[in-house]
Amino acid sequence: MTVPPPEAPYPPATHQVPPATPVRTTSGMSITAFVLAFLVAPAGLVLGIVALVVDARRPDRTKGLSIAAIGVAVFLMAVAVVVLVIWVVGSLIADVACGELAGGCPDRGPFF
Repeated sequence: MTVPPPEAPYPPATHQVPPATPVRTTSGMSITAFVLAFLVAPAGLVLGIVALVVDARRPDRTKGLSIAAIGVAVFLMAVAVVVLVIWVVGSLIADVACGELAGGCPDRGPFF
């Protein structure tokens, strides 16, 4: 009886596995800054800037939510300033107009 020849071993692998890319995560500070940007815009702005600086130093952290928190906080504060200016100017115009009219103005309610 004849013995079959031994089989040749498998050839070495010719391809290499690419290195795993690190998983980028969002920090809790960025999430908190984003939520605070809607609730208390100045606090969200400050925390968003702090989160952006901290996340910029770490390559495994994303910066998008920090930037969004800063943008939302700035936008909401700008809207609040515009509304406040319009309210004050409207109140001043109403006061000047009522003071110069003969007989004054009737009761205007709690907002003017």
